[in-house]
Amino acid sequence: MKSTRQAGAKGRPQQVKEGARYNVPALEKGLEILELLARSPTPLNLTAISEALSRSTGEIYRILQYLDHSDFIVRDGDSDTYSLSMKMFHLSHDNPPVRSLTAAAVPIMEDLAAKTGQSCHLGVLDRVNVTIVATITSHLPIIYTVRLGAQFPVWETSSGILLSSFQSGPAERTLFANLTQVIDKEAMNVLRAKIAQVRAAGFEERASIRIPGIINISFPVRDRLENVVAALTVPYLPQRTGFTTIDEVRVLARQASDNLSESLGFRQSV
Repeated sequence: MKSTRQAGAKGRPQQVKEGARYNVPALEKGLEILELLARSPTPLNLTAISEALSRSTGEIYRILQYLDHSDFIVRDGDSDTYSLSMKMFHLSHDNPPVRSLTAAAVPIMEDLAAKTGQSCHLGVLDRVNVTIVATITSHLPIIYTVRLGAQFPVWETSSGILLSSFQSGPAERTLFANLTQVIDKEAMNVLRAKIAQVRAAGFEERASIRIPGIINISFPVRDRLENVVAALTVPYLPQRTGFTTIDEVRVLARQASDNLSESLGFRQSV
């Protein structure tokens, strides 16, 4: 469907679908706030939100109050800043495709964690972020794990780079268009080079950017249409008491991702 452009608040262009019957300004502002907070790495105050959206504080204030009252966002009373609550995550998690994915993934991930002594997590693509939709914790005394519902920029994580590497067609074009809005040209070139390497290898393995000493091993999970719908990742933590080597973990993680893909209807071509 084609779109036309109108001037919004303070001359900000708006995308309006051709043939749209109604304009709903309050809903538009609310969605803009939610999207902004989802992309922001830190909580934002009223002024920062208003400036980022090119809207007046008067326009934004009442919407913030309603979103806070409805538990979609959380206000920090000390800093007077706002961030997303977990409500959006839980709503998306109730979505049937996500429920099916996690229901199939959890027993396979539990088996992987038991065999390797390592934690593991499952991430899905959400615009330019990865959202963690399932996580299983190692039974060893010293562990590293990722919080359920956590979000990370795709270019900073193995899961994100892997998921970016296996997008194709319109999904790939949309992802790259969104990425060019949030990272500079140099970072985009680095990401494209890394994507080429991961596509060739079929999986992603590298030292964690965020946590020294962790080596992320990430494999794609495919559905029956051969789309990569998730990334299964083991953040490998070397330990003296560990009973599997990184080479063994890599093999077991690949088997787990293959098993999960098969449970979703994917069939490996012969």
